[in-house]
Amino acid sequence: MKVVIIGAGAMGCLYGAYLSEKNEVIMLDVFEPQVDIINQNGITVLEPDGSEKHYKNISAMKSGKCDVVADLVIVFVKSTFSESALENNKALFGDHTIVMTLQNGAGNDRKISKYVKPENIIIGTSKHNSVNLGNGKVSHSGSGMTTIGSNFGKIDALDIIEKVFAESGFDIEVSDDIQRIIWSKLFVNLSINTFTAITRSPIGSMIENKYAWDFAEKMICEAVDVAEADGTHFSYMEVLNMVHRVCEDVGKGYSSMYQDVTRGIPTEIDAINGAIVEQAKKYNVPAPYNTLIVDLIHAIEGAYQYNNK
Repeated sequence: MKVVIIGAGAMGCLYGAYLSEKNEVIMLDVFEPQVDIINQNGITVLEPDGSEKHYKNISAMKSGKCDVVADLVIVFVKSTFSESALENNKALFGDHTIVMTLQNGAGNDRKISKYVKPENIIIGTSKHNSVNLGNGKVSHSGSGMTTIGSNFGKIDALDIIEKVFAESGFDIEVSDDIQRIIWSKLFVNLSINTFTAITRSPIGSMIENKYAWDFAEKMICEAVDVAEADGTHFSYMEVLNMVHRVCEDVGKGYSSMYQDVTRGIPTEIDAINGAIVEQAKKYNVPAPYNTLIVDLIHAIEGAYQYNNK
């Protein structure tokens, strides 16, 4: 299968490396040095057991420069850049092209639907954790299930992708209630991503720090209320226990938002906690803690100019 991955960051490189074992993979990125290093050396994955594996059967191009119609496109850019990435790479999309989003946040499928048929869109979440070490090397600090689904129910594309991913070594499952899965991932991101970004600490620190966990509980419970208003029911304890387990399982890993603030680049806060705030307004559900955290992360972004001097 001809697979094109838009976004050669930590997660894009991890998935691209694994998929390259059985498929033709092209990585696209706006950062030319990353494109060059992948073309020269491939991608190196440092696994949790300390081993390294080098994936050479992989190529890279500058985003917007690939005019090959793909069988599968995986969107791994930050959700804030989705619109421009899709527009710049619309030559990839043919009638048969399957487009998958494994991005953080909510509403990514709506952006993709401007370019491909809705029944060719797969929504997914990943429980893998990956950290970009630079020079085409990533640290695979946590493994887990990749869950996929469609707003159109059981479609042929799901069977195709399930087979391709399984053959490439991924644990993958197809969900008939993908929106519930998306909400579950959003609960994890809105709490873990933000606090590790603010405190610049590993994921496990959130449950070691009483004050961090207390505040996270408040944000999570607000989000559960918003999900209820939107038609998906969760119990508070169900979600709190889920987030707590994630912190335990990948405690030494670093979130994507942590990596953003340490590198001084824009975060995905508007597609994560910001999505909760937007939906809360729609349903008239109070969300003061998520509103505060959105403002705080934007304030941190505004301070980059001073931190980088």
